[in-house]
Amino acid sequence: MGKVSKFAVVGNPVAHSLSPQIHMEFAKQFNDSISYEKIEIPMGEFDDYVGDLISDGYKGINVTIPFKLDAFRCATKSSGNARQANAANTLKFEGNKILAENTDGTGFIKDLKGRLDFSLKNKNILILGAGGSVRGLLPVIMDEFPKKVSVANRSVQRAQQLADEFGIQSILYDETGSEKYDLIINATPTSLQNKTPLIAKDTFEDCTIAYDLVYSSTPTPFMTVAKEGGAQVASDGLGMLVEQAADSYNFWLGHRPETKSVYEYIRNLITQQ
Repeated sequence: MGKVSKFAVVGNPVAHSLSPQIHMEFAKQFNDSISYEKIEIPMGEFDDYVGDLISDGYKGINVTIPFKLDAFRCATKSSGNARQANAANTLKFEGNKILAENTDGTGFIKDLKGRLDFSLKNKNILILGAGGSVRGLLPVIMDEFPKKVSVANRSVQRAQQLADEFGIQSILYDETGSEKYDLIINATPTSLQNKTPLIAKDTFEDCTIAYDLVYSSTPTPFMTVAKEGGAQVASDGLGMLVEQAADSYNFWLGHRPETKSVYEYIRNLITQQ
């Protein structure tokens, strides 16, 4: 067996992550010799930990909340997606170089187009939340030529900043019911807190897909409200998780895994938990 290539997912918290199971399934497809760990980084210590990981021979890392902006800032070279988002969820180490990529948006689009058979072209889209994950989604969403994109957030200032950067609309939560949306994306932490989103149920009337970036073994509060409000399809974010992981794997190792069987494997895994 050849030398083992070391990878990890870093975040705070990170214990819940399914990334190790996903990437080890990917490795089986190619007989790649890899290891993959979960590493919780203390707040304020991201740069020091990255330096230690490079010294320890790691080839790359996935980066989750709350370090995606730190990951982008520490990179020596960034992809177009990472630069547009000002955030990175994947780092690759080549000698002293740190290469940054953001696969959140591409993973999201692949899941929408592939598993859910949904095109964003000429669609009216509502995004709830204005954090780092939204920054990863917006550049790729805009490349799909939607009719209109609106973002609603608790902090009006953060939503307006995204609106100014990406040429979209910033609205208040209580304004979301004034239009009909083809796609509604929940990028807030409400489902993790077992709370419902701050929008009226009838906002989902005539909505084709309601998509929660959180994944769960049972329907999230967002998904439940969406179906009650009239959404045709309510999906969690497991498909996006697997697709963005496959793009990360390709960024590191130069070949993209098949994802359908891995999605089904991970879905069964979390259902049994």
